Amino acid sequence: MTRAKGYLTAMCCVAWLTLGACRDELQTPVAPGELLELGADLVQFGMVMFLTTSGVREGRVQADTAYAWNDSSRVLLRGMQVVFYDENGRPRATVTARGGQMNERTEEMVARGDVVLIVHSDGRRIESPELHYDPNRDRIWSDSTTVQTLDGQVTRGTSFQSDLEFKNFQIANPRGDIGRIVF
Repeated sequence: MTRAKGYLTAMCCVAWLTLGACRDELQTPVAPGELLELGADLVQFGMVMFLTTSGVREGRVQADTAYAWNDSSRVLLRGMQVVFYDENGRPRATVTARGGQMNERTEEMVARGDVVLIVHSDGRRIESPELHYDPNRDRIWSDSTTVQTLDGQVTRGTSFQSDLEFKNFQIANPRGDIGRIVF
């Protein structure tokens, strides 16, 4: 009888704890306030998109998070990386940034925040707060301060611009090591 009484007591305790737990509301994850304020219609984590021209892959855009709106071709990107390819499919240049935005219709992009551009053909490293990319005008540029590192030489300037093949690369108002700025 004592054994049955102990069993019954244990079962009552389990039932009481279970019922007590049922009274607590479920904690559903809620997006942070800044995300809710964006009002995005689509939020994608781990986004990957390819840039193409006439079916030929010219680039790959990756982002930790992408925010899109149904009534716009603008996509906001967080934690982004863009790889541009040459006509043989080899990486031509890589851009990384904390964030940016892309126009899905025109494929124009702006990268913002700790932007780094690496040109694979010569190892050139460009750092700038902001970088613009316009495939329709065959142009990549920054209107912000620019630091170029090439072969151990550091050149600073007020801005830069280049074609997408990085053959016509120019830094405005260069200071420092200016040996290989203009091609």
